[in-house]
Amino acid sequence: MTVTVASVRASPAPRRQPPRRAGALLVYVASIAAFLLAWQWASASFSLPRLFPGPQRTWLTLGELVRDGSLVNDVAVSLRRIGAGFVIGSAIGFAIGLLMGASDRVRYALDPYVNFLRFISGIAWIQVATLWLGLGESPKIALVAYVTVFAVALNTLAGFRAIPVNRVRAARSLGARRWQVFAWVQLPSCIHFALQGMRLAMAGAFLTVVAAEMIAANSGLGFLIHSSRQFMATDAMFVGIVVLGLLGYLCDKLLVLASRTVLGRYSLLA
Repeated sequence: MTVTVASVRASPAPRRQPPRRAGALLVYVASIAAFLLAWQWASASFSLPRLFPGPQRTWLTLGELVRDGSLVNDVAVSLRRIGAGFVIGSAIGFAIGLLMGASDRVRYALDPYVNFLRFISGIAWIQVATLWLGLGESPKIALVAYVTVFAVALNTLAGFRAIPVNRVRAARSLGARRWQVFAWVQLPSCIHFALQGMRLAMAGAFLTVVAAEMIAANSGLGFLIHSSRQFMATDAMFVGIVVLGLLGYLCDKLLVLASRTVLGRYSLLA
């Protein structure tokens, strides 16, 4: 008698379904509402409410600053400085990261300087940059570029070093020359890492430009926060702080969206 043993293929485990958009939106809104209520309660419980304005007072002041045009001007000035410095710093950092990844000699030559300078905050250079470049836009843009370079360079280098050796060997075995391996294998493999570095660098760019505007500027969100302190206008200070956070959040989301749109197959940003 022949016994037939039937092999049973194990069914794959069900994939975890992503949360529905409506549910995710509800959690999002509930979280923001809870924060605003806690903010209002903390403001009302503070010994001197004028020193800790609530969301209602902050909103009213926001409307006043928008109507007189001062907030719009400050936002535009800060974004212009951040945008120019961020683009310049990202381009330089990406180039440095590629050079350090493609050549061990370049990496050994630049590694001491990159790892030395990246620990010196851009804020520490504000006074020096002002002395060298004056009080105009140049020092602010230069400082933003400075803090952007290192995060992008190091992440690009990490992407270069994370490329599987077999991927490069496969390209060479198919007859690809060195520049073709670089252009079609190594360069695309670094893009995702460089984009992650840009996201990290953006926070440093916002931090640096606000500090620079507090010390050597007559416009911008940093100037708004600093000048409001002198007049005890804490509601205007809160407006500057809230707008700064919202701008950073929106810029990060726009970077992710642009990355997915332009470099969709290279980008893994969430």
